This record gives sequence, C-alpha cells and structure tokens, in this order.
Amino acid sequence: MEAMRVKTFLSLLVGFAGFTCQPLFGQDKVDFDRAAVERGRTDFKSSCGFCHGEDATGNRAPDLIRSAITNHDVNGNLLDPVIRSGRPDRGMPAFSNLRDKDLADIVTFLHSQAYAALHSAHVPGDYPVAKLLTGNADRGKTYFDGAGGCTQCHSVTGDLAGIAKKLKPIDLQQRLVYPETRGKQTATVTTADGQSFQGKVKDLDEFNVAIVDASGWYHSWPRSEVKVEVHDPLAAHRELTEKYTDRDIHDLFAYLETLK
Repeated sequence: MEAMRVKTFLSLLVGFAGFTCQPLFGQDKVDFDRAAVERGRTDFKSSCGFCHGEDATGNRAPDLIRSAITNHDVNGNLLDPVIRSGRPDRGMPAFSNLRDKDLADIVTFLHSQAYAALHSAHVPGDYPVAKLLTGNADRGKTYFDGAGGCTQCHSVTGDLAGIAKKLKPIDLQQRLVYPETRGKQTATVTTADGQSFQGKVKDLDEFNVAIVDASGWYHSWPRSEVKVEVHDPLAAHRELTEKYTDRDIHDLFAYLETLK
C-alpha cells in the first residue's frame, strides 16, 4: 500500500463558463482531418472509453461531448492539461505517457464528436425548456411528496430551493436522471491484518480501491487484498431507476422546473 499527502490539484474547471476565447463550435462549418479523427477515436476507445464511453457521451465518467472544457477548447489548450495530468480529485488517472501526436488526435476526435452532436440536432447550446417540458408539474409534485420518496433526502425550501434558476433546464434534467456521484461516496477498507481505513472514495473498480482519509492521506489497495464496504448516499436514487416510469420522470422534471 502506498500513502501520500494529497496536494491541491489545479482546478482547471474554475472560470470555464466565462471563458472568453472563440470556441470551435461558434463557427458555421468546420472541416476535420478525418484520418486524425479516426486515429483519435481508436486511441480514445483504448485509453478513455471504459469510463467516458466509446463515443465520449459518458459511462462511469461524465459526458465529454457537452463538457464545458471540450466546447471551449482551442487546439487542445484546455483538454491537453486535463488528459495529461488527470483529475486526481475525481478519480481520473493521468495519461502523461501519451505522445503529442496521439493527444492531438484525441482532441480532434472529441471536437468532431461535439460538433456533430450540436449540428445534427440543429439546436442551440441552451436547449429550449419548452422542448423538455412534456410532463405535468402537479403530478410531479405528488410523486415528489409521495411515491418517489424524494422528501426523505430533499427539501424544496432547502437544497432544492431555486434549483430551476441554478441549473439550465437540460442540465437539471441530466442531474435528475444521472445524479452526480463524484465525491459523495465513502468507504471503509479493512486490510488482511485487520487494520481499518475510512475516507472518501477516489477510485473504485473491479481491480483497485483508493480513498482519501479525514487527514488528507491517500491510500490505495488491490481489491483482491482487502474488504471494502461502500457507503453511498445516492443508493436510493439508483434503486429508484428500477421503479419510476418515463411519465414519472417527465412529471418530476416539470415540477422541479417550477422551483424558481
């Protein structure tokens, strides 16, 4: 086991929403190097696809097509540092061994995917709420207060107060269907000699587990050598995905959109 003090990682996302460069997707037409796109697709699948999905639309890790970093990146100025250095605070490993050419191809692939997604839908970046509001707010409130069990953890005068002002409609819908899990899971790890460690989960898959304890120390182990008990505050959300209907989720979204 290796333990080390976790250092503060440069927050590459701070201020990106107000980034002033002219993003690639503001242009009417972009011609991509198709060979570079296909090379990047192959490299992305092998290096990033397991977490971000082979088409970069998200899996265990976030959707990169709608990412603020991708959409404001110019020639890799934002994507390169993230890919090379990783996001230790969010469980993303560094890919410092990638060649400059391979990294440039991955960036081109991500740009082409985001461009295609934007223009194939023929919608602006701020997706109009009218196209999303297909549910009934009154039924949504009934579901929120009753069968959905939402009031066990949430309050419209507390954590959800003004949520419709804080998030764009499409982001609110995505947060509802795919709740943010990073930084919320904790775990208790017990080693073979009986030592117990507790902390926030930083990496957890079939092969490894890593946590940061209350003192800021980073610990990691092979899963096969320890016992892991995960404490997930979003377990109820995951259980609900097997119960709610499409109408339930559309109604619930319509209700949340009234919380101005």
